Amino acid sequence: MTCRAMVVALFSFGAVLGLAGPASSDPAAVGSSFYVVRGDPRLCPSPLCGGYWVALANRARTRCSDGALRPRCYVAKSVDEARRPLSVNVPEEALVRAEHEAQEFPSFGKLGVLLVAEVWKPVGGPAKGDFYRLRDTGVRCIRAPCFSVRAARLNGRARFTFSDLDLKPTGTSNDDLALAVLDPQGLLAAGKASTTEDGGRVFRATRIYLRAAKPRA
Repeated sequence: MTCRAMVVALFSFGAVLGLAGPASSDPAAVGSSFYVVRGDPRLCPSPLCGGYWVALANRARTRCSDGALRPRCYVAKSVDEARRPLSVNVPEEALVRAEHEAQEFPSFGKLGVLLVAEVWKPVGGPAKGDFYRLRDTGVRCIRAPCFSVRAARLNGRARFTFSDLDLKPTGTSNDDLALAVLDPQGLLAAGKASTTEDGGRVFRATRIYLRAAKPRA
């Protein structure tokens, strides 16, 4: 079964179960921005070191908690929406829906804190290309190309449709793909687009992100 056929079949199965469909339109408790998160390897005293470096996905610069625009921002710790410390670390190079703010740390002054609403763990090789949320369009065709996947660029307004997904570079198993496409919030992925000989458009993913249970305090 081709990747496109498998995705269509899984989306259809999810619709029967009532699992597939658009995400809730309710306003997010924490901001709608997505960040790439990397651990801070520096060895200076905490909380000045040992937190995370965060950068807005698909953006060259990120506004930090002190108001300055930088390629990335340091945050001393991650907390949930109730501002309770997370019980485990955010996975390396995860995508998180979050926002960050300044918090006073005694003897150290104000430092950034990451308020985490969603955690998406990476699967596959290094992320190359832009970051997108992929969802089923609900379109079903009797001939190719069939533009059955809609892509929304994270932290932006660009929208595209694709007739196929190439997930081979990610090394993703069928089980991982099934879990991802059945999620009503869709699938997050990094990759690039290319055209096909039949006039279609394929999204070639270099890394996908699976929704993870958010670590609680």
